[in-house]
Order: sequence, then structure tokens, then C-alpha cells
Amino acid sequence: MLHSPQSSRILLVDDEVGHLCLLENMLNRIGYRHVGKVSDSREVFVTMAEFRPDLLILDLHMPHLDGCEVMQRLRKTVLADEHVPVLILTADLTPQAKRRALAAGAADVLTKPFDSSEAFMRIRNLIELRALERQSRGHQHALERTVAERTHELRESQRQIVQQERLRAFGEMAGGVVHDFNNALMSIIGYSEILLEDEAMLADPVMVRQFLKIMNTAGRDASHVIGRLREFYRPREESDVFVPVDLNKVLEEVVPITQPKWHDQALIAGKVIEIVFDLARIPLIQGNAAELREVATNLIFNAVDAMPHGGKITLRTRPEGASVVWEVCDEGAGMSDEVRTRCLEPFFSTKGEKGTGLGLSMVFGIIKRHDGQLDVDSAVGEGSTFRIRLPGIVDAFVPPVAGSVAAQRPLHILVVDDGAVTRYVLSAYLKADGHSVVCASDPVEALELFPAHEFDVLLLDFAMPGMNGLQLAAKIRQRRSDQRIILVTACSQDDLPPGEGTPGVDLVMRKPVPRSELRRALASVMQRTGSAAATADRETAAEIFA
Repeated sequence: MLHSPQSSRILLVDDEVGHLCLLENMLNRIGYRHVGKVSDSREVFVTMAEFRPDLLILDLHMPHLDGCEVMQRLRKTVLADEHVPVLILTADLTPQAKRRALAAGAADVLTKPFDSSEAFMRIRNLIELRALERQSRGHQHALERTVAERTHELRESQRQIVQQERLRAFGEMAGGVVHDFNNALMSIIGYSEILLEDEAMLADPVMVRQFLKIMNTAGRDASHVIGRLREFYRPREESDVFVPVDLNKVLEEVVPITQPKWHDQALIAGKVIEIVFDLARIPLIQGNAAELREVATNLIFNAVDAMPHGGKITLRTRPEGASVVWEVCDEGAGMSDEVRTRCLEPFFSTKGEKGTGLGLSMVFGIIKRHDGQLDVDSAVGEGSTFRIRLPGIVDAFVPPVAGSVAAQRPLHILVVDDGAVTRYVLSAYLKADGHSVVCASDPVEALELFPAHEFDVLLLDFAMPGMNGLQLAAKIRQRRSDQRIILVTACSQDDLPPGEGTPGVDLVMRKPVPRSELRRALASVMQRTGSAAATADRETAAEIFA
């Protein structure tokens, strides 16, 4: 039973004390024992807060504050949250008085003199309504708590699922990166072991130079592969450095790099694979040579895996209007329509545990970043052709030779890096170009050396114990505001501290640092004159970094 007279609380407000006593006696007779009385309407507000009634019976016409004024004030304070119903008692029989009371917020109006039975029923109904409302609010609060608890549980469950999925996807992606990285290491290790174990090869400088060139290219591509851990597929950005590229030359470079798999490993497995060139005269394309070599490497390896009994792989190029068409054809098992449709999907693979399903999806992402198209023609038992269309450069020109940029004069350079190998390699690069070099193994040593020298350029590692490269650069700038500084880091650009660029440095380079890029960086910072040029140099940081 929701309505219980014994527990219900009623507050009576009337300026006539006799009326208050009469109402109290009537309510006591029908079981209402908790009855409060107020004869001065100005005291209602304090009493309401202390007594906390379930029903307010209020006289309409009173001195100081009449019933309507009391309700209006209560609605702004106590009644706004408690929803206490108000029963107006009045001897004013005019319709205007009743409308005014209801408009002020009264739940009901009872005119004097009133019938006791009618009054009791109206009081009971209003208290019953109050009880139902409180019960409803209790249910609502309980429901809100339940919803909040379930929402928290669902969010926590979702967070765990997302985290597990991210870990799974990262593991699979890392597997694909390791696969491609190992392929690059195969070229480096394989050709270096040939040179180390066959002394006769060292006597042939042409062959040694060819092997070193292959190893250098493979090492650069391995560095590029590592960057894929941050980017599965992303659109082309302004910071992507695209230059004129000879696609035919890229394909010619990839064949010896991939030879350990398509030739050496294939022979060990008892199959013979032949790579055939069908390269036409084509215009240059705007692109990233390392990414295009990655595409060619993945497609060649894919073709090798598709030919368990050996066969021929054809690398073909031809012009088509303003575009360049590049095809990689194999004589393998081919694909069904379903597999052909899904082969570019991330993590889709038909190789079982040996495949990560990332190679072709990476290929697709790179081609899209080059504003190209990728189509696949294949049928079961008839091999596969991967056809790529890339926009050519209308006014084609020979791309500049990497490493042709050099500083204008010998420079005095400070190299600060806690890694001995990095210090040695950078010093060797610089000394070979005629620069004088001073090395420091940590920021403290660098700050001790700095006052005694007039360095043209500082090469600072970013991640060092005690003080990072940006913090060191800030201290250097305090002593010499125009000091030229290049930050060298193995971190991604996203891992650098947030904020507007990299304050305190002129350029940012990512490890490993090719010699040609170091030359470009030195030439760039040495060309700056004044703050305007310094700003331009900082804008070039994205190019060096990429």
C-alpha cells in the first residue's frame, strides 16, 4: 500500500489559529498523526525544509504573503526538487481566485466551508500521487544507476576488446614488417658474406661496388619498412617527398635485391624461376623510389610463392597516354574469383600460417598514395597479372643525382649522440667531405665543449639520458641565439613533444641518416640568412624527416 496515514506528513498554513486546530483534529481522527502547523506565512520556508511534508494545505488569503506568493517562492526553492503537492483552502468562491491558485502551482483547490468526506478523499489522492511519484523517482534512480553500471561495464568490455584487437592487428602487421625486413636483411647479409668469405671477390672493385650498392639500397628500404608500423594505409600528405623517378631503373634495382628468394631459395627447393624484363621507353613518374621498390619486392615474392614448381615472372612497362602501365605477370596457380576479389584486403591470406595478409594491402596503400590504380587479372591455373597505372610526368626530366648537394665550404661541426656507432658514422660522413668534427657522448659534455669552439652546425640526438636534444638546443640558444642546429632522431615525428613544430632547431632528420640527406641538410641550414630563412628551413624539416 503506497498511502499510509500513519507515515504521511502534512503541513497546514493558515493565519487563523482556530482553523489550524480544526484541520489538525480532523486529520488526526482519520489517522494522520504527523501534522505541522504554521500561522505566519513567512515561516513556511524554514518549516518546509525541517518538516519535509508530503502535502502542503495552504490558505489562499493571508497577510504578509498570500498562498500564491508562497507557492511561487517555494517553486524556486524547496518544491522545485521535492514536488510536494499543494492543496489550496479558500473562502473566495470566485472563478478568478481558483484560476489564480491553479496557475500558481496548486494541485487542487478546496473552498470553505468544505465537506469533510470530500476533503479527506482529495487529501488521500494527493498523498497517494506524492507516494507514486516518489516510488517512480526511486525506480528511475535505480534504473539510472543500473544503466550507469552497465554502461561502465560495456565500455570496459569494449575497451578490452579494442585493446585485444589492436594487439592482434599490431602483431599481424609486425609479422608482415618483420617478413619484409628480413628480406632486406637477406640481401645485406648475403652479399656481405660473399665479400667476407671470398677474398678473390675483393680484388674486383667493380663487383665490390655493385654489391655495396645493392646492400646500401636494401638497407635504405629496410629503414623505410620500419616506418610502416605507424601507417597501415594513409592518404598522401604534404610532407610526403615525391620526386621524379625512373620506374624502369627501380625494377632493375629490385631484381638483384630479391635474388636470394627467387633464385637461391628456389633452387634449394628444387624449382627454377626466371625473371624477364619487358621494359619500354616510358616517362618519369612522380613518386617515392623506396616505396615503389617495396611494391615490386612484394609482387615478386608473391609471384614466387604462387609458383611452387617454378616458372617465369615478367616485369613489363609501357606508356599509355599520359600514364605509365607497370605489370608483374607470373605463371603460377592463379586465383579464383573470390580470392582475386579479396586479395587486397588487410589480413586476408591463402598461405595459412606462412602469410600475414599484409603484403598486397600495403601494395594497394602505396599505389593509392601515388595516385595510381591497381587491377588484378587472374584465373585458376592460368597465372596472375598485377597491373598498375601511375600518372606520368608530361615534361619528363632526369631526376637529380642523390648526394650531389654539398656544403659551400668546410664546416666545424659538433656531433652529440650517446650512441657510439652513430657518432662514428656521422663523423666518417663529415670528415670524408672535408669537415672538422668534434664529438660528445652526452649533453653535459656538449655544454662543456660548446664555449671553446665556434661551431657552424650542431648535430644533436633527440633521445639522450638526462636531457633530450630539444632541451639541449634550448640551452644552446640561450648562449648563442643564431646557432644552426639539426636534430637527429630515431623517433617518429609523432613521438616528438607536442606543440608548434620543433622550437630551437632548424631541421629534423630521422635515423638512419643517408650521407646524401646529411649533405642536403647541411647545405640547407648554411644557406639561411636571418629569421625569414630560418623559418623556411624549419618548413623544410618535413622533407628531410620524411
